[in-house]
Amino acid sequence: MRKAAIFDIDGTIIKGISSERVLFYYLLEKRVINFSSLLRFAAAFLRKCFSLKGLSFRKNKYYLKNNDYENIIGNIDECFHKRILPHISEYALQEIKRLKNEGYLIILLSGTLSPMVECFTKVCNADIGIGTKLAVDNEGRITGEIDGIHSYCGGKVKIIERLVSEYSLDLSSSYGFGNAYVDVKFLRIVGYPVAVNASPMLWLYARANQWKMVTF
Repeated sequence: MRKAAIFDIDGTIIKGISSERVLFYYLLEKRVINFSSLLRFAAAFLRKCFSLKGLSFRKNKYYLKNNDYENIIGNIDECFHKRILPHISEYALQEIKRLKNEGYLIILLSGTLSPMVECFTKVCNADIGIGTKLAVDNEGRITGEIDGIHSYCGGKVKIIERLVSEYSLDLSSSYGFGNAYVDVKFLRIVGYPVAVNASPMLWLYARANQWKMVTF
């Protein structure tokens, strides 16, 4: 069986910013999204609240609705290199390199958009990168929905369980790195959980459970 090192991205590999929030403002600046996009975003959120379906604010991608998927990918790549790349922690890169050299399968797992995760995967020289996949219609336009499992909170556990089967992973000998309390769900299923730049709630939980805590 293989051992893995599973890294969250926002707050862990990058500190102090949200990659999707940075992208959101970048697209506003470039006028790729506009006031109508924001109205669709708000309307979709309220509609799903009232229908008691998909209440997670993070699952709402309607600000991208009707945009050409390939065009958005291009903008994500630009945004990553201009606004996000400088925020990647050198300590995180060193830790990833060390674990990769020791034979760990490097996995990046984040609720941010899949094309954004692909950018991180290349820079970090990771083996696998999984983010939130956007649903696209037959004409290549974004629908505003997500396709598949939302890789956030409990969704990360489901994805890891799938990876265990696909790659014959031994979680008991694997590392997990996360920064927020919502990451506890996936951190507690690995043998070596590490709280990185821990939020107050994660700090308390990690301390109570004698987890390793580091700052990237």
